[in-house]
Amino acid sequence: MGNILWLLRQTDTHLQYKILGESPYTNFQRMKIPKPPEEVQSSKDLLYPVEYYEDLLAMYFRLNVDLDALYTNWCKAHNHFKTTASHFHGIRVLNQDPVENLFSFICSQNNHISRISSMVEKLCTKYGKKICDYEGNAFHAFPDVESLAQKNIESDLRSNGFGYRAKYFQKSAQQIIQKGGLIWFGKLENMDYKDARAELMSLTGIGPKVADCICLMSLNHLEAIPVDTHVYQIAGAHYLKKLPKNKSVTAKIYLEIGDEFRRIYGQEAGWAQTVLFCSDLRQFKPENAQKRKIESKNDEDSLPKTSKSSS
Repeated sequence: MGNILWLLRQTDTHLQYKILGESPYTNFQRMKIPKPPEEVQSSKDLLYPVEYYEDLLAMYFRLNVDLDALYTNWCKAHNHFKTTASHFHGIRVLNQDPVENLFSFICSQNNHISRISSMVEKLCTKYGKKICDYEGNAFHAFPDVESLAQKNIESDLRSNGFGYRAKYFQKSAQQIIQKGGLIWFGKLENMDYKDARAELMSLTGIGPKVADCICLMSLNHLEAIPVDTHVYQIAGAHYLKKLPKNKSVTAKIYLEIGDEFRRIYGQEAGWAQTVLFCSDLRQFKPENAQKRKIESKNDEDSLPKTSKSSS
């Protein structure tokens, strides 16, 4: 996140962090840095003042949003949320870098999590700037748009197992540059949601679901509803019971589902839908709660004891 290698630990009351390494972040406009990286006075061993890192964490996890108020409103909006999702407290929609989010979702098309992770790691290692070494491993930032627009990128990615997705990287990167690069993403954030969604879908390899994921997770359009078969099933069971069963998600049905969630849950409908989505996943079912608790305790024991200040 932000070209920084973080060590994080969550307690019942705090999110603790340590900065392990960093490099200048090219999309500084999005992070609300008043000056470009080369003009910012460093703070001891850090590139930026300490407050910047805390603001960055707060922005990324949307910690300044009153989540209690949102859950209260969602419980009032529909009984399904009240009965099935209200006890899944603390689920937050990340505010991710749009470039990283967009190209990571291109990797996700017709793919599974382990292979997606492997492809994203290859992108960072081959085209991203090195941040630092930690415990014998090299860590790289996600590549910038210009790196992914190189002429040889498609053939290079194909040789590294990206398949048909390889052509989407170069073409989409070139289109983003033509539209204005990072400044274009800033314009999308200030657009009406459906206009921003349409702009994203003009890129090669970006369909409705991925466009909505980018709107929701990177452009502050929290009303965006990414609809897949899982969300389709939730909608059919609890919201639009007349939806045809075992049918593919057509463009018309896709919009109908999104509009229904927006009608019920309002401007943060995408966030509410994310909570519902998580509550319906098998690994989050009550019978797995004890297993998660044990795993969480083991993970906590393995972390070094860090303070809330960075070093």
